[in-house]
Amino acid sequence: MLSAFLLAVYLTALALLLALSIRLWRNLRFLCFAGRPVTDATELPAVSVLVPARNEAHNITACVESLAQQDYPTLEIIVLDDQSTDGTYAQLMALTAKFPALRVMRNTTPPPPGWNGKSYACHLLSAQASGAWLLFTDADTVHTSRSVSSGMSQARRLNVDLLTALPYQRTGSWPEKVMVSFIMDFLPLLGVDLWRMWRRNSEQVLANGQYMLVQAATYRALGGHEAIKGALVDDFALAQHFTRHGATIAFVNGISMLTCRMYGNGREVWHGFSKNMLLALQTNARWPVWKALLFAWGFASLFVLPPLIALLYPNDRWLALLLAGWLLVLRAAVVLHFRRPAHEILTTPLAAVGVMLLGLNTLYLKRRNRPIRWKDRPYSISQ
Repeated sequence: MLSAFLLAVYLTALALLLALSIRLWRNLRFLCFAGRPVTDATELPAVSVLVPARNEAHNITACVESLAQQDYPTLEIIVLDDQSTDGTYAQLMALTAKFPALRVMRNTTPPPPGWNGKSYACHLLSAQASGAWLLFTDADTVHTSRSVSSGMSQARRLNVDLLTALPYQRTGSWPEKVMVSFIMDFLPLLGVDLWRMWRRNSEQVLANGQYMLVQAATYRALGGHEAIKGALVDDFALAQHFTRHGATIAFVNGISMLTCRMYGNGREVWHGFSKNMLLALQTNARWPVWKALLFAWGFASLFVLPPLIALLYPNDRWLALLLAGWLLVLRAAVVLHFRRPAHEILTTPLAAVGVMLLGLNTLYLKRRNRPIRWKDRPYSISQ
């Protein structure tokens, strides 16, 4: 006879797995639909590639070289050195002699009051851009030769104002291997309906600042990064701002377009994702307590409790294992779609525990009013 606790866990997990299986199937269909090859014989608009770089000496050369080798015919590349204290600027100046299409800007002053550092850097870059489309991309990305042409093809085919793509996430240390793809690939495809987002039929949006291709006219008409200058995480804030004003957005699979290594070790994973967790707290700050508790219960019932029940309750483990196995099948579908290493399937419960610990850490920092520091800049929930 199942206890009330076990029954509650099983029913919650079963309901969530049914709903999320349907959503994941729809989202994978959308990614396949959006990525279909098309032949576009019309004249291609000029694109300005804009790269904010702060202390990226270990990444910037590979990024710029990949952008300089694009097969897109009308392209300018502008990189802003944003108060770097390493060799970023020196490397950029050396690259200008090698690549005539590269323009280098240098910002030596802190962002004005009320501005997030990256948003201010993007704002400065956009003011110098001449392209009809703007591609904001991070300095830790490496692009294939068809990155811009493929992005433009999909943006025009889907008829959107903003196209954002998910790169192939390169990982090195074990914390990266466990956490990065789980947070960047798996959870987004469970959380947002991509078809509804594209059709402007959803309040939820996905965005990834590693690749944000936007129509310059729309961007400027809606105020650009200045409109979200104080936002903690600029990519989500910009996408939400676009959505509120009727612009169209699509989220696509970019693993054939670019790669990115977001973090270099476990410490960077911890601090980087903690910063992003602050956005969730900002976005859901007005949630009633019951709604926050319900979300936590659902997350635990889906990701954490079934494996624990299988270990602690041998007589009831068959159903717990079935639910845990169902979740791993969903993760396997995402791993296969994004061509990820197979071991990431088995680390799913561990990644979920990591997300819970990140959330608890962020709640602690919020309660103590302690900011998170990222690239030598403080980020606070009070922003």
